[in-house]
Amino acid sequence: MNPSRLHLFPVLAAVAALAGCATPPPPDPAAEVPHCYKTNKGRVIACTSAPVPSLNADAEAKRFVPDPSALTVYVVRRNWGDGRNFVKVQADNGPAIETLPDTMVRMKFKPGAHTIAFEFEGKRQSTTITGQAGDVRFVRIDGTVWSWKSTYEWATESEAAIRERALKARLVADVAAR
Repeated sequence: MNPSRLHLFPVLAAVAALAGCATPPPPDPAAEVPHCYKTNKGRVIACTSAPVPSLNADAEAKRFVPDPSALTVYVVRRNWGDGRNFVKVQADNGPAIETLPDTMVRMKFKPGAHTIAFEFEGKRQSTTITGQAGDVRFVRIDGTVWSWKSTYEWATESEAAIRERALKARLVADVAAR
């Protein structure tokens, strides 16, 4: 056998072993860390300032299981034309929650009527959600960002369509506003 080929084998084995070391470990599914919105090429555009629920909580929320003692509302922000803007969502004038594109918020309320609002660039828009204990509702913020203007409004589409979008969104807040 050629001596140069004998030297090639250990070099290839070392390269293969080092390639495994260069792979980052998978994220901890129980960790609560800030969520970052990335481009389709993986470049980070914006991150939440506070930690978000874990990946385990995200998976549990996406089962959309009704809470027999509460009205559950999912506020979804998922649209192809949305950008890096933070949009703050608020339920019944409670604390504001930061959302990014491709995110959602789960809110649990006492049965009845509740106001959910969002604010962007000083403009506030609200909608009223009504339901009974055990109901699950879906609403969506439709954002479109252009280089000269950004607009956000409540989407007018079926709850089934919003539910499909929620499956691809990341849970950034789980609020019990009872």
